[in-house]
Amino acid sequence: MQGKIPIVHFSLERTLKCGQTFRVFEKDGWFLYPYGNSVVALKQNGNTLEYKVFGVPLSEEAVRNLLGLNDDIETINNELAQRVSGFAKVIDKTLGIRIMRQVPFETTVSFMFSVQSAIPLIRRRLNVLSELAGEKIDTPFGAFYTFPESRNLRKLSDSEVQSLKLGFREKWFREFIERYDENALTEVSRMPFSEKERALLKIKGVGIKVAHCIMLFSMNELSAFPVDVWIKRGMEELFSVKGTTKKVTEKGREMFGKYAGYAQEYIYYYIRKRRGAEGGT
Repeated sequence: MQGKIPIVHFSLERTLKCGQTFRVFEKDGWFLYPYGNSVVALKQNGNTLEYKVFGVPLSEEAVRNLLGLNDDIETINNELAQRVSGFAKVIDKTLGIRIMRQVPFETTVSFMFSVQSAIPLIRRRLNVLSELAGEKIDTPFGAFYTFPESRNLRKLSDSEVQSLKLGFREKWFREFIERYDENALTEVSRMPFSEKERALLKIKGVGIKVAHCIMLFSMNELSAFPVDVWIKRGMEELFSVKGTTKKVTEKGREMFGKYAGYAQEYIYYYIRKRRGAEGGT
Protein backbone atom coordinates (compact mmCIF):
# COMPACT_ATOMS: atom_id res chain seq x y z
CA MET A 1 0.00 0.00 0.00
CA GLN A 2 1.09 3.58 -0.51
CA GLY A 3 -0.07 7.14 -0.15
CA LYS A 4 0.82 10.81 0.21
CA ILE A 5 0.38 12.99 3.29
CA PRO A 6 0.40 16.82 3.24
CA ILE A 7 2.80 18.06 5.93
CA VAL A 8 3.64 21.38 7.60
CA HIS A 9 6.62 22.16 9.83
CA PHE A 10 8.02 18.66 9.41
CA SER A 11 11.46 17.35 8.48
CA LEU A 12 11.65 13.63 7.83
CA GLU A 13 15.45 13.59 7.92
CA ARG A 14 15.72 15.51 11.19
CA THR A 15 13.03 13.36 12.81
CA LEU A 16 14.73 10.11 11.85
CA LYS A 17 18.25 11.31 12.67
CA CYS A 18 17.82 13.07 16.00
CA GLY A 19 18.70 10.12 18.21
CA GLN A 20 15.27 8.68 18.97
CA THR A 21 15.54 5.65 16.72
CA PHE A 22 18.40 3.59 15.32
CA ARG A 23 17.24 1.16 12.58
CA VAL A 24 16.77 3.53 9.66
CA PHE A 25 18.13 2.70 6.20
CA GLU A 26 18.58 4.98 3.19
CA LYS A 27 18.33 3.83 -0.41
CA ASP A 28 17.51 5.55 -3.70
CA GLY A 29 16.39 8.73 -1.94
CA TRP A 30 14.07 6.88 0.43
CA PHE A 31 14.25 6.19 4.16
CA LEU A 32 13.37 2.58 5.02
CA TYR A 33 12.07 1.99 8.53
CA PRO A 34 11.19 -1.47 9.93
CA TYR A 35 8.18 -0.95 12.19
CA GLY A 36 6.32 -3.79 13.86
CA ASN A 37 5.60 -6.37 11.15
CA SER A 38 6.05 -3.85 8.34
CA VAL A 39 8.72 -1.92 6.51
CA VAL A 40 7.77 1.68 5.80
CA ALA A 41 9.45 3.51 2.92
CA LEU A 42 9.36 7.30 3.35
CA LYS A 43 10.29 10.23 1.13
CA GLN A 44 9.69 13.93 1.66
CA ASN A 45 9.09 16.25 -1.26
CA GLY A 46 8.60 19.73 0.15
CA ASN A 47 5.26 19.76 1.94
CA THR A 48 4.33 16.23 0.88
CA LEU A 49 5.33 12.97 2.55
CA GLU A 50 5.19 9.94 0.31
CA TYR A 51 5.02 6.52 1.92
CA LYS A 52 4.94 2.86 0.86
CA VAL A 53 4.28 -0.02 3.24
CA PHE A 54 5.58 -3.55 2.77
CA GLY A 55 4.62 -6.55 4.89
CA VAL A 56 1.59 -6.00 7.10
CA PRO A 57 -0.42 -3.01 5.76
CA LEU A 58 -0.55 0.22 7.78
CA SER A 59 -3.19 2.92 7.52
CA GLU A 60 -2.30 6.54 6.82
CA GLU A 61 -3.27 7.29 10.42
CA ALA A 62 -0.75 4.70 11.66
CA VAL A 63 2.00 6.35 9.61
CA ARG A 64 1.00 9.77 10.91
CA ASN A 65 1.06 8.51 14.50
CA LEU A 66 4.43 6.82 14.05
CA LEU A 67 6.01 10.09 12.89
CA GLY A 68 4.30 12.39 15.39
CA LEU A 69 2.43 14.19 12.64
CA ASN A 70 -0.69 14.56 14.79
CA ASP A 71 1.14 16.71 17.35
CA ASP A 72 0.13 20.38 17.37
CA ILE A 73 3.68 21.52 16.77
CA GLU A 74 2.92 25.25 16.60
CA THR A 75 1.29 25.15 20.03
CA ILE A 76 4.17 23.07 21.39
CA ASN A 77 6.83 25.41 20.04
CA ASN A 78 5.03 28.54 21.17
CA GLU A 79 4.70 27.21 24.71
CA LEU A 80 8.37 26.20 24.89
CA ALA A 81 9.48 29.61 23.58
CA GLN A 82 7.32 31.39 26.15
CA ARG A 83 8.43 29.21 29.07
CA VAL A 84 12.19 29.65 28.61
CA SER A 85 13.81 32.91 27.57
CA GLY A 86 16.04 32.55 24.54
CA PHE A 87 14.78 29.09 23.60
CA ALA A 88 13.19 30.40 20.40
CA LYS A 89 16.65 30.46 18.76
CA VAL A 90 17.05 26.73 19.47
CA ILE A 91 13.61 26.01 18.01
CA ASP A 92 14.45 28.03 14.88
CA LYS A 93 17.55 25.88 14.28
CA THR A 94 15.73 22.58 14.78
CA LEU A 95 12.37 23.10 13.09
CA GLY A 96 10.75 19.97 11.72
CA ILE A 97 11.63 17.45 14.42
CA ARG A 98 8.73 15.35 15.71
CA ILE A 99 8.59 12.81 18.53
CA MET A 100 8.00 9.35 17.10
CA ARG A 101 5.67 6.76 18.66
CA GLN A 102 7.65 3.56 18.51
CA VAL A 103 7.08 0.04 19.86
CA PRO A 104 7.78 -0.15 23.63
CA PHE A 105 9.40 -3.60 23.65
CA GLU A 106 11.78 -2.81 20.79
CA THR A 107 12.52 0.64 22.19
CA THR A 108 13.44 -0.82 25.57
CA VAL A 109 15.92 -3.26 24.04
CA SER A 110 17.31 -0.56 21.74
CA PHE A 111 18.09 1.88 24.53
CA MET A 112 19.38 -0.88 26.79
CA PHE A 113 21.90 -1.59 24.00
CA SER A 114 22.66 2.15 23.80
CA VAL A 115 24.24 2.42 27.25
CA GLN A 116 27.82 3.68 26.80
CA SER A 117 27.72 2.96 23.06
CA ALA A 118 28.09 4.95 19.85
CA ILE A 119 25.17 5.07 17.41
CA PRO A 120 26.82 2.96 14.65
CA LEU A 121 27.52 0.17 17.15
CA ILE A 122 23.97 0.28 18.54
CA ARG A 123 22.61 0.05 15.00
CA ARG A 124 24.88 -2.88 14.14
CA ARG A 125 23.81 -4.86 17.22
CA LEU A 126 20.12 -4.26 16.52
CA ASN A 127 20.50 -5.24 12.88
CA VAL A 128 22.35 -8.46 13.76
CA LEU A 129 19.67 -9.29 16.33
CA SER A 130 16.92 -8.68 13.78
CA GLU A 131 18.60 -10.85 11.17
CA LEU A 132 19.03 -13.64 13.74
CA ALA A 133 15.46 -13.73 15.03
CA GLY A 134 13.26 -11.32 13.09
CA GLU A 135 11.10 -11.86 10.01
CA LYS A 136 12.45 -11.09 6.55
CA ILE A 137 10.42 -8.70 4.38
CA ASP A 138 11.33 -8.34 0.72
CA THR A 139 10.82 -4.92 -0.83
CA PRO A 140 11.82 -3.28 -4.14
CA PHE A 141 14.59 -1.64 -2.08
CA GLY A 142 15.98 -4.96 -0.87
CA ALA A 143 15.32 -7.28 2.06
CA PHE A 144 14.81 -5.96 5.59
CA TYR A 145 14.20 -7.66 8.92
CA THR A 146 11.59 -6.84 11.52
CA PHE A 147 12.56 -6.55 15.17
CA PRO A 148 12.15 -10.00 16.78
CA GLU A 149 9.20 -10.94 18.95
CA SER A 150 10.04 -11.86 22.54
CA ARG A 151 9.24 -15.54 21.96
CA ASN A 152 11.88 -15.69 19.22
CA LEU A 153 14.45 -13.85 21.32
CA ARG A 154 14.13 -16.56 23.96
CA LYS A 155 15.10 -19.16 21.35
CA LEU A 156 18.47 -17.56 20.64
CA SER A 157 21.45 -19.80 21.37
CA ASP A 158 24.31 -18.72 23.60
CA SER A 159 26.56 -18.30 20.58
CA GLU A 160 23.96 -16.14 18.82
CA VAL A 161 23.61 -13.86 21.84
CA GLN A 162 27.39 -13.67 22.13
CA SER A 163 27.61 -12.68 18.46
CA LEU A 164 25.89 -9.40 19.38
CA LYS A 165 29.03 -8.42 21.32
CA LEU A 166 27.04 -6.71 24.03
CA GLY A 167 29.76 -6.85 26.65
CA PHE A 168 28.44 -5.97 30.12
CA ARG A 169 24.99 -5.38 28.58
CA GLU A 170 24.61 -9.08 27.75
CA LYS A 171 23.47 -10.05 31.24
CA TRP A 172 20.84 -7.31 31.15
CA PHE A 173 19.56 -8.48 27.78
CA ARG A 174 19.39 -12.14 28.85
CA GLU A 175 17.45 -11.30 32.01
CA PHE A 176 15.15 -8.89 30.21
CA ILE A 177 14.02 -11.36 27.54
CA GLU A 178 13.41 -14.01 30.19
CA ARG A 179 11.30 -11.75 32.40
CA TYR A 180 9.51 -9.41 29.97
CA ASP A 181 7.48 -9.61 26.79
CA GLU A 182 5.48 -7.23 24.63
CA ASN A 183 2.41 -7.41 26.89
CA ALA A 184 4.44 -6.48 29.97
CA LEU A 185 5.76 -3.31 28.30
CA THR A 186 2.29 -2.47 26.98
CA GLU A 187 0.98 -2.69 30.54
CA VAL A 188 3.73 -0.33 31.71
CA SER A 189 2.80 2.11 28.94
CA ARG A 190 -0.72 2.42 30.42
CA MET A 191 0.51 3.52 33.84
CA PRO A 192 0.66 7.15 35.06
CA PHE A 193 4.03 8.86 34.57
CA SER A 194 5.54 8.23 38.00
CA GLU A 195 4.44 4.58 37.98
CA LYS A 196 5.88 4.12 34.50
CA GLU A 197 9.20 5.50 35.65
CA ARG A 198 9.31 3.25 38.72
CA ALA A 199 8.37 0.16 36.72
CA LEU A 200 11.02 0.80 34.08
CA LEU A 201 13.71 1.48 36.66
CA LYS A 202 13.12 -2.03 38.04
CA ILE A 203 14.48 -3.47 34.78
CA LYS A 204 18.18 -4.22 35.10
CA GLY A 205 20.11 -2.06 32.67
CA VAL A 206 17.50 0.70 32.67
CA GLY A 207 18.59 3.85 34.49
CA ILE A 208 16.82 7.18 34.55
CA LYS A 209 18.11 8.28 31.13
CA VAL A 210 17.01 5.06 29.41
CA ALA A 211 13.69 5.05 31.27
CA HIS A 212 12.91 8.55 30.00
CA CYS A 213 13.93 7.57 26.45
CA ILE A 214 11.48 4.66 26.57
CA MET A 215 8.69 6.83 27.96
CA LEU A 216 9.26 9.65 25.48
CA PHE A 217 9.81 7.65 22.30
CA SER A 218 7.34 4.81 22.79
CA MET A 219 4.92 5.58 25.63
CA ASN A 220 3.60 9.00 24.62
CA GLU A 221 5.03 10.81 27.65
CA LEU A 222 5.98 14.15 26.10
CA SER A 223 7.08 15.54 29.47
CA ALA A 224 9.91 12.98 29.79
CA PHE A 225 13.39 14.49 29.58
CA PRO A 226 16.18 11.98 28.83
CA VAL A 227 19.63 13.28 29.81
CA ASP A 228 22.84 12.05 28.20
CA VAL A 229 26.22 13.73 27.78
CA TRP A 230 24.87 15.94 24.96
CA ILE A 231 21.92 17.18 26.99
CA LYS A 232 24.21 17.89 29.94
CA ARG A 233 26.43 19.95 27.65
CA GLY A 234 23.47 21.75 26.14
CA MET A 235 21.76 22.51 29.43
CA GLU A 236 25.00 23.90 30.84
CA GLU A 237 25.98 25.92 27.76
CA LEU A 238 22.52 27.31 27.08
CA PHE A 239 21.00 27.66 30.55
CA SER A 240 23.87 27.22 33.07
CA VAL A 241 22.17 24.10 34.43
CA LYS A 242 24.51 21.35 35.58
CA GLY A 243 24.58 18.45 38.00
CA THR A 244 23.78 14.76 38.10
CA THR A 245 21.64 13.08 35.46
CA LYS A 246 18.75 13.00 37.93
CA LYS A 247 19.14 16.69 38.78
CA VAL A 248 19.29 17.80 35.14
CA THR A 249 16.32 15.56 34.30
CA GLU A 250 14.23 17.14 37.05
CA LYS A 251 15.32 20.66 36.12
CA GLY A 252 14.54 20.07 32.44
CA ARG A 253 11.05 18.85 33.25
CA GLU A 254 10.51 21.82 35.54
CA MET A 255 11.75 24.33 32.96
CA PHE A 256 9.93 23.00 29.91
CA GLY A 257 6.80 21.46 31.40
CA LYS A 258 4.47 19.12 29.54
CA TYR A 259 6.50 19.35 26.30
CA ALA A 260 9.92 18.84 27.89
CA GLY A 261 10.54 15.90 25.57
CA TYR A 262 10.36 18.13 22.52
CA ALA A 263 12.74 20.60 24.17
CA GLN A 264 15.12 17.72 24.87
CA GLU A 265 15.18 16.65 21.22
CA TYR A 266 15.73 20.22 20.08
CA ILE A 267 18.64 20.67 22.49
CA TYR A 268 20.14 17.31 21.47
CA TYR A 269 19.99 18.14 17.77
CA TYR A 270 21.11 21.76 18.24
CA ILE A 271 24.15 21.08 20.40
CA ARG A 272 25.37 18.16 18.29
CA LYS A 273 25.06 20.20 15.11
CA ARG A 274 26.89 23.11 16.71
CA ARG A 275 29.75 20.81 17.68
CA GLY A 276 29.76 18.90 14.40
CA ALA A 277 29.16 15.59 16.18
CA GLU A 278 29.06 12.30 14.34
CA GLY A 279 28.11 8.93 15.77
CA GLY A 280 27.94 9.63 19.51
CA THR A 281 25.04 9.03 21.86
